[in-house]
Amino acid sequence: MHGLPLFDIVEAARRRDVGMTLSAQARELLLTQARLLAHEHAARHGTVTADDVAALMSAAGMNYADLGNAAGSVFREGFIWTGDVRQSARVSTHRRLVRVWRIA
Repeated sequence: MHGLPLFDIVEAARRRDVGMTLSAQARELLLTQARLLAHEHAARHGTVTADDVAALMSAAGMNYADLGNAAGSVFREGFIWTGDVRQSARVSTHRRLVRVWRIA
């Protein structure tokens, strides 16, 4: 049988990057607004999570879910992962772990 290898870390990273770029381009305006909210929150509080961004977007009349796959790009520019994680409080996430970020 021929085809793609099951494990290839370089190809996996390439495909991730291509997918994230395409998703970010498709939701550019909303992603920019989410990043701005994330940056403002981190500047005030020191750190920020996806839950924080979702709450801020909701308060501003936006829906975090509308980011779709672009949500994975919110912290891709201008942020550094602190190494910490927290359990999400959003019902839709089923308490999965979310990263804690700070401004780069």
